[in-house]
Amino acid sequence: MDIFITIGLVFMVWMCIDCIQRKEHFIWIVIMVVLFPVGAVIYYFVVKNKGKSRPNLFPLPSQKPKKEVETEETMHLKELIKKHHKAYHYEKLGDVYLDKKQYDLAAPQFKEAIIKDPEMNEARYGLAKSLHGLGKYTEGAEVLEELIKIDKKYDYGNAIFGLAECYRLAGMEAKAMEIYKEVIDSFAFFKAYYHYGRLLDKIGQKQDAIDQMKSLIGSSKDLPEYKLEKERYWIEEAYKFLRKNGIELA
Repeated sequence: MDIFITIGLVFMVWMCIDCIQRKEHFIWIVIMVVLFPVGAVIYYFVVKNKGKSRPNLFPLPSQKPKKEVETEETMHLKELIKKHHKAYHYEKLGDVYLDKKQYDLAAPQFKEAIIKDPEMNEARYGLAKSLHGLGKYTEGAEVLEELIKIDKKYDYGNAIFGLAECYRLAGMEAKAMEIYKEVIDSFAFFKAYYHYGRLLDKIGQKQDAIDQMKSLIGSSKDLPEYKLEKERYWIEEAYKFLRKNGIELA
């Protein structure tokens, strides 16, 4: 029995380290400790194993299409598609291209997956990321609008945050502000705090923008170190905004 406990403990520590490295929500560590060893197994299948397929955050726009380089994985998936024509295989091929930032190759795979299985939310999300990476923000927003109707909290809030980003980058600032506000009310994304503040400033609500930046900085005080490091850029940008407007915080 002792050896099984030891193996379970080693596995849990491995998953906890993975959780910290991925900068996942701290609640996962709590779950793994409280539900030892089942919590670590749940984390493995829900986060670690699934997380291999794509990053959480939306990609930066691609400057130019990348030439396709066939790999054993892409050839295998294409062979499965040729034989079975399943949505799952199209979606997985799209994931491979998305990981490589080959957005122009990823998008058609996700579109085909959605045609074959309209309930495949993973493909919708992948398509939105691909369109965002291609700089097609309006189209990306349209896809995310549909996804949010199905699941407003998809990917721990990253989907609705991506919708706000697409609106902002497409110049649809009123819509962006509306969605940023929803994100701020439900999720602790400092980038959302920052851009909402900048949009407030842009429409002449200077004091509200200042208050937003102060709120961002204030919220950072109780962050654990790993989360603080993840959000440091936006905290520093908030300080810069305040200094530019004549406000120095201790």
